[in-house]
Amino acid sequence: MSINNLIVHRIERRPDAESSELRTRATPLDSNNTSEAFLEDLIAAYNKKGDKGHGSFGGEATEFRSQLEDYLEERLSFTDFSLTVAEGLKSKLDEAGMFPGGFILVAHYTSGLTSYLLVGTLPPATSTTVTEQLELSDTTYLDLARLSLAARINLTEWQGHQNSARYISWIKPRAGRRLSDCLTTFLGCEENGDTKNDTKQLMSAVSDYCKTIDEDGTKNTVKKKVFEYCDNQLQEYNAISLDELSAHISEESPDSFARFVNTRDYDVSPDIQPSRSQLKKLVRYSGRDKGINIAFDSDVLGTRIQYDRERDTITIVGIPDSLKKQLEEEAASVS
Repeated sequence: MSINNLIVHRIERRPDAESSELRTRATPLDSNNTSEAFLEDLIAAYNKKGDKGHGSFGGEATEFRSQLEDYLEERLSFTDFSLTVAEGLKSKLDEAGMFPGGFILVAHYTSGLTSYLLVGTLPPATSTTVTEQLELSDTTYLDLARLSLAARINLTEWQGHQNSARYISWIKPRAGRRLSDCLTTFLGCEENGDTKNDTKQLMSAVSDYCKTIDEDGTKNTVKKKVFEYCDNQLQEYNAISLDELSAHISEESPDSFARFVNTRDYDVSPDIQPSRSQLKKLVRYSGRDKGINIAFDSDVLGTRIQYDRERDTITIVGIPDSLKKQLEEEAASVS
């Protein structure tokens, strides 16, 4: 990952004020170890957000889109472009009247052969540190765990494939939908897919495909290969290609899974954006109920884990040492 340009502006809002104030930075941040480490952490925080929307620019050009084109064509400096972002986003957030203030980040970076633009807001947080004089002092920092308003544009996809419809993604928070709408309206996005639906459709297709396979071992292999490919793509910030996934599942019949999906009524996009946490269900079983929390890899079902459907029981063969030690200590204390 390399930084092309990175800048931070700040929106400040007093509790009794009708509108916020914008504090801007005059130049991009230097590209150094600190900024690179921060951007990597920011990207990781964005990637961990499971529920995202996906789409493209709408038919009507927005000021943001025009300014982005000017920046990419070097008719506009990055700083001036970022000011357009900060001022436009501030205006939308003021209209919503729900944003308490925070930092606006605009990052243009390259990962592998792909160029991205990431726009997001982060709330400030306060922590306590110890100074060189061994005094306690409050310090303000960027709270990446609270990243909830952000969008990323795959610039390479947008510029290189005019018919692509899923080169923009954005976080869809469970709460604060109005704030999310402020960002997507400002950017001019049109949604045509979301992480939750993508994952649901893919998982359904994989499950049905496995039903056409006779051997249980082969079914597990298919599920593992699906997770393996998808997990690797997500870690590299890449979309999941249905054709590539199909080829990864079977070298002997590389189009088998893709053909299965395309000949049935699945709403699976050629470029999928699933949730990693949901995909783990392909290779791991888990459940929780009334003080019991059970999780195990699919590989051990039928060997170390025996399931009796009629008796509604699970038998564990070979208890983990740490659990066994706790149980033995408890048994000894009772006796």
